[in-house]
Amino acid sequence: MASTSSYVIRSFSWSVIAKLLDAAIKFVSVPLLLTYFGKEQYGLIALAMSVNAYLQLLDMGVNTGAIKYFSEWISQGRFELLRSVGRTSLTFYGCIGLINAAILVFFAWFGTSWFSLSPDQVDVFRLLILIIALFSILNWTTSVFNQLIIANSEVSFIQRVGIVKSIVNLLLVICTIYFNLSIFLYFVLFTLLNSLVIIPYGIRVKRRGLLSSFMPGKDWINFRLVLKYSSAILLMAIFQMSAVKLRPLILGAFTTEGVGVVSDFRVLESITFFVISMGSMSSTIFLPKTSQLLAENNLSKIRSFAYSGTRFTSVVCAVLCFPFILCANEVLTLYVGADFQALSVWLIIWMITILFFLHNGPVASLVLATGKTRMLVFSTAFGCVISLVLNALLTPSLGVGAAVIGYSVYILIQFLYYYLYFNTKVLNLESLKVFKSFSIPISLGGISAMITYLAGELIVIENYYIQIIVKCSIWFSFFVALVFVAKVFTIAEVRSYLRRK
Repeated sequence: MASTSSYVIRSFSWSVIAKLLDAAIKFVSVPLLLTYFGKEQYGLIALAMSVNAYLQLLDMGVNTGAIKYFSEWISQGRFELLRSVGRTSLTFYGCIGLINAAILVFFAWFGTSWFSLSPDQVDVFRLLILIIALFSILNWTTSVFNQLIIANSEVSFIQRVGIVKSIVNLLLVICTIYFNLSIFLYFVLFTLLNSLVIIPYGIRVKRRGLLSSFMPGKDWINFRLVLKYSSAILLMAIFQMSAVKLRPLILGAFTTEGVGVVSDFRVLESITFFVISMGSMSSTIFLPKTSQLLAENNLSKIRSFAYSGTRFTSVVCAVLCFPFILCANEVLTLYVGADFQALSVWLIIWMITILFFLHNGPVASLVLATGKTRMLVFSTAFGCVISLVLNALLTPSLGVGAAVIGYSVYILIQFLYYYLYFNTKVLNLESLKVFKSFSIPISLGGISAMITYLAGELIVIENYYIQIIVKCSIWFSFFVALVFVAKVFTIAEVRSYLRRK
């Protein structure tokens, strides 16, 4: 397990660095673009990207299936099979890219009436959609290289490329404002620059011998292994994606406030994106290793991974979420101005929801690796329908808050299903132990937050930057102390992790 720990720590460390940098750059970029383009026009960018994000369902779950089988074949040394199926994946994703582009072109001409847009906004929105369609094939093909690199246990490489991409995006924002670029030209350059990650990805898989060539293949017989596994989680992916990606579209369709409400959502989403993305990041990191653990069929190792992994992700979750809960008002004010302070309550609720979502990465990756996903499909379907109906019903009265409440209900439903069914029936885990691994670190984070809040009442600081630094420092000091006092982690464990790294 030492190699597993080393892989997880290395991958997680680079992922945290990449996400922190990306979050910091978004923290700077979003208000700059919001001011430069205006709330309504920036809302069009957010809406266009949300439309395309939902079309990621065309992946049909193949991403998860490909990583699972690619990692198994690499560990078994079956590189000829890997290369053959990898080239066939290029064909598959090329076709998906064509379908994606066709749907977007159709939507550009016939789907704009779904939203409350003025005639001028329709023209701009249509252009943005067509730009995304133009790059669809290139972006979908990149997925194959991404899967091969992850399967080869090189998540850290992807994160390093992501760091470069984030810096380039910031430079683009600066150039857009300095050279007074139009929204059309900005979006063309933004989409192009983000598509160019295919170059370092392609070089990496070729050098590692993961693909023999970039010519599309047609080994459909072996590719069916990936499709068969992926089809089992397709419906789950549909409902998961719907619960997450349809929120801004529902806001745009049911709001009485205009497309500006989508900008409010985008502000909250850009702040929470860093934290939320940690969930998918951990699943991506864990999936190759959980597939190996289940193949070994060693229940003691599986339980150890589930309990210790949940404990680890819960501590990380607390470190990520509680500072935003404590400093929601200050962060929003510094981020986009005092006019957005009313969003602080929704930011706090969203962060509390994330506490219940992020900690479950290790167990969720184990469930996915088993392939026993029938009840997972049902739970995601039930949660998705309930959350989206709530979102639609509450949008006229609560605005952006409706999306936050709808998502919170979805996460709560998933939380209950995991603890009442998946942990015991599918993985033979003790739900109480999993819950203790989650609840103890989170409770310590809550106690530290209460102490910090009371201390903040006694210390009056007018500068928001200093307020955030002081609050976070107080909270972190108490939290770390309580973590070691309660023996969530011991000094010996930390030293052991560092030696492995």
